[in-house]
Amino acid sequence: MLELPRLLFFQNKNSYSASQAEMRYRAVPGKRKTDEGGDEAVLTVDIWPGPWTIEFTDPALRAQRVFPLSEEGWAEAMAWIAETYHGDPERWQTAPSILDCEPWTAPPAEEEEAQG
Repeated sequence: MLELPRLLFFQNKNSYSASQAEMRYRAVPGKRKTDEGGDEAVLTVDIWPGPWTIEFTDPALRAQRVFPLSEEGWAEAMAWIAETYHGDPERWQTAPSILDCEPWTAPPAEEEEAQG
C-alpha cells in the first residue's frame, strides 16, 4: 500500500513536494477567479515522472488537477495521487536514471525560427 506523506509545500527545498519511486508530485496552494467574480482558495497538484524536475519534463508526461483548498479537497488530491501511482506502478518503478537521459527542453518559439 502506498503511504503518502502529508505534502510539505516545499519545506524540503525541492521543486516537488514529495515522490514515490520515480513519481514526483507537488501541491501548491493558491487562488483562482470564480464565475461570480470572487476568488476561491485552491490546491493545484502536479504529477510527473522522474528523474527531472517538472520544468525539465516533457509536458506530455505531466498531469495536473485543481482541488478546493479544504479538508475534502485535500482528501481528493491524496486519493488522486494514490490512484495515479497504483494505476500504473510499472511506470513509476522503471523511470530512467538521471545519468541515462537528457532533460526536456522547450522547442524554439516560432518567431525565433522564422528569424533564423
